[in-house]
Amino acid sequence: MISRFLIVIRGNTVAAMTEESLHFAYFFLSRSLMEHQRAGKNGEYEEFAVGVLALLQKYRHLYTSPPEPPEPE
Repeated sequence: MISRFLIVIRGNTVAAMTEESLHFAYFFLSRSLMEHQRAGKNGEYEEFAVGVLALLQKYRHLYTSPPEPPEPE
């Protein structure tokens, strides 16, 4: 049986959609890396995944919106 996934990304701007898609990429790449490590499949994929995760983390300030300030009471 083939599993398929559908990811819906909503946003008002391309920047917002890019931010959401990069958060998804970080999450799924992290999960995939954990599964590969759990199965003992280390090697080229692990090097690729760790490199991409490091880049996403390093440049997170460029694609992440600043948090919304708290609303006054």
